[in-house]
Amino acid sequence: MKHFLLIISFLSCSLLAQAQNTSIKDSILTNLNIKIEKEKLIEDFNQLLETLEEHPEPFEFIDKDSYEKLVNMQRDKLKDSMTVTQFYQVTSPIVASLGCLHTRIVDIRFFSTPQKYWLPLIVWFDDEKMYATNNCVENIEMNPGAEILEINGISSSEIFKTLKSTISADAFNQSFYRGDLNVNFLYYYHSYFGFDSEYKIKFKPYNSLEIITTTFYIDEPAPKYKTEIINKPRLGLEINQEHKTAIIKIKNFNYFPRGRENIVFFKETIDTYMKKIKDKNISKVAFDLRGNRGGNPECTAYLLSYIIEKEVDFYEDNDLNERPNRPITVKPKTTNNVNAIKTYILTDGRCASATAHMLAVVKHNQLATIIGEETGGTYSTHPGRRATSLQNTKLGLQIGTERESVNVPKLELDKGIIPDKEIKIQLSDLINGNDPLLNYIWQD
Repeated sequence: MKHFLLIISFLSCSLLAQAQNTSIKDSILTNLNIKIEKEKLIEDFNQLLETLEEHPEPFEFIDKDSYEKLVNMQRDKLKDSMTVTQFYQVTSPIVASLGCLHTRIVDIRFFSTPQKYWLPLIVWFDDEKMYATNNCVENIEMNPGAEILEINGISSSEIFKTLKSTISADAFNQSFYRGDLNVNFLYYYHSYFGFDSEYKIKFKPYNSLEIITTTFYIDEPAPKYKTEIINKPRLGLEINQEHKTAIIKIKNFNYFPRGRENIVFFKETIDTYMKKIKDKNISKVAFDLRGNRGGNPECTAYLLSYIIEKEVDFYEDNDLNERPNRPITVKPKTTNNVNAIKTYILTDGRCASATAHMLAVVKHNQLATIIGEETGGTYSTHPGRRATSLQNTKLGLQIGTERESVNVPKLELDKGIIPDKEIKIQLSDLINGNDPLLNYIWQD
């Protein structure tokens, strides 16, 4: 109910109006803002509701009365023709209200829109405050760490609260909202607020009280967005000889398509890493799962097999948690097993789905020291499948259809996995290239 009230608070009509620039003449922007007639919007709205009815537990985190009240309130906004962006503003809070990470509505147009139309910022949130972590605007005062106060007249705190109401997160996990926005802010921002021919940004330079306003125009050279992030490999091993520590970075457990060959690649790579760790007589192993939103449980179970001494229960054995050939237990590896080596797992708010499941098992069985922030996922989730896109707006849909929950009876369903040592990355850490989680491991 609390989350439902938050949704209501940030869906004001004035905010919807601010999201559109009616003076646009650019052809791409014009096409992005074509309006769809009311009757077709109603068709898509009804199609969306029918798809959501397929969810096995739609009222696990919102009661039926609150859900129906939200649906009726949003339906009442369909009084005239709308752009796809405006329709997304109406429907995304309904989808997010189920509290299911795998039940999502997606405006796929973002991924085909040239980067010159994107907001020229990579940002990082601390509570409701927004900070620039790069300088894509030709303004030397907007240095890394500059606090963004407003974008096109909308305060950063209002942007944060509004976007939260559109993000699908298991159990409305607050840690996930922040973690996912820190990675996917540009997608969420443009899906809700659309694209503009110019962006007026009000900010305070890092460690300054001066307020500066600058404007970015789409005709200026496009910044290189997220190049470093995109080019980072999914799997990586670093050996710190000074601290005799191995750091295995796993950005996600997705190896699509989910064919045998891809899973074999993951397993063979982990095998290679573990052998190298044993050969080099490493005394500490750190699995860096920060930013890892999940993926194939076969990968997480395989990783787990290297850090356990004896067989452990993995999935709950109940009627809601059945899938053909799903293993209920995980057996330890007998070759290059590292359970005798001091083991750490690094987490943040974006760790969810299969990643959170593995961490729940680790936490419950005390298999490693978990360091970092509360995970964005819980011990239970509803894996999904792609559903038919909405007929007229072409918004993409995914619906959670099954339950997956691990055997950790003492953990709470509405919370993420709490680290054994909670360490939060600070803005100064980002600016100075400091990693307090690794520093903790070196000193432990």
